[in-house]
Amino acid sequence: MISAPGIGSGLDVSGIISKLMEIEQQPLTQLNTKEAKQQAQLSALGSLKSVLSTFQDSVKALAKPALFNGYKATLADTTAATVSTSSSAAAGTHDIEVQSLAQAQKIKSEAFATTDTVIGSGTLTIEFGTYNEDGTFTANAEKAAKTITIDPAKSTLADIRSAINEANAGVTASIVNDGSGNRLVISSKDSGLANALKISVDDTDGNHTDNAGLSKLAFDASTGGVSNMTETVAARNAVMVIDGITVTKSSNTINDALEGVTFNLLKANPGTTTTLTVEKDKSNVEAAVNAFVKAYNDLEKTIGNLSRYDAANKQASVLTGDSTVRMIQNRMRAMLGGNQSAAGGINSLSELGISFQKDGTLALDNNKLSAVLNNPDKNIAAFFTTQGGDDTTSVEGFASRLSELIDGMTRSDGLISNRMDGINSTIKGIGKQREALEFRLESVEKRLRAQFTALDTMIASMNQTSNYLQQQLANLPKIGE
Repeated sequence: MISAPGIGSGLDVSGIISKLMEIEQQPLTQLNTKEAKQQAQLSALGSLKSVLSTFQDSVKALAKPALFNGYKATLADTTAATVSTSSSAAAGTHDIEVQSLAQAQKIKSEAFATTDTVIGSGTLTIEFGTYNEDGTFTANAEKAAKTITIDPAKSTLADIRSAINEANAGVTASIVNDGSGNRLVISSKDSGLANALKISVDDTDGNHTDNAGLSKLAFDASTGGVSNMTETVAARNAVMVIDGITVTKSSNTINDALEGVTFNLLKANPGTTTTLTVEKDKSNVEAAVNAFVKAYNDLEKTIGNLSRYDAANKQASVLTGDSTVRMIQNRMRAMLGGNQSAAGGINSLSELGISFQKDGTLALDNNKLSAVLNNPDKNIAAFFTTQGGDDTTSVEGFASRLSELIDGMTRSDGLISNRMDGINSTIKGIGKQREALEFRLESVEKRLRAQFTALDTMIASMNQTSNYLQQQLANLPKIGE
């Protein structure tokens, strides 16, 4: 009984079968090669779709009207204020004078020996309002008074500071040691005349205005009022003059004096006028156009890398000759290089300084673009963006039409997705072919092993017979003996 192939015959049965199966498996190798190529194409189309989407982002940026409605403001004296604009600004020049800056009122107490000095207990009522020229106080109707209770067990200078800060009463309290002692400093959080402080005291000692106990913190600067604290910084409004018109505000940030312009006042310089210039901001448009050109060139380079044929090495790329790639490239070039609807007095991208190079990429002439942006007869916004109020009267801009073209290539039922679906279908078919072929190869190998096992057995039997005959012949008497 032969226990292993080839033992009886001396044949390398396993090696022979292995070599024969290598030949039988050639169709499987071809299928694997075909599948690898399809997977490579699938990956390449995914990369193409991604870079197309990136290019579309740059196109959509040019389709937004807000991009072309931007203004920039420049103040000749940058130390007086910083300025910013919104789309509601209007071009023009203005004379600006900053006469005063807004301030928040600050008041201080007398000096106390330590922060643990007991002041007194009771309540502090903090009000905000305006001290008028006639000596009266007008409460700020937009801010309610806040009453803070000072407990006898927590009535030190430090305790009172903490109680005020924890009350969220629209003020901040701090302790300053000026060398003569520790002073409580109370500051209004908001600047402006209407946010001046008035502090009334209900002192547990029964006297609410004397300079003893909690009454030491009373402050009322109106006529007949009692102020046991001292003002260190007066409440003040910001005052600026715009083209001879005086503007008074409670804050140094002023966004409702000149439409579309926000001022952040930095320094008062009464009697000195500086110039504010508001003009169209071309830098954002220039940046968006540059991004558009760069994104297209990235797309063109990607298409080249995926579809170029290397003639020197006779080597094709993954998508060389692919009809989908050629269609995308041709459609893009046709739209970018063709004449448009002359919207805004502009007929083509080349009039904006955007033109094709020999290698298929775009180049931007920034001087030409700047000239168009500065030309009042050219409306670059009308060229790129959709104009009009509704679908029946609107004129679709170049950027919107280009974005729609890209949509047809990148959406889920678009050109690229359909091509990828076809490849996935091919890969699925290859998988089924592989399963069938692997099943057949398994049967072939079983058959070959059975045949060679039978051959091995037969040869082994013949060898035994041959050996027996040789022994018998050797035992026969020789002639003449």
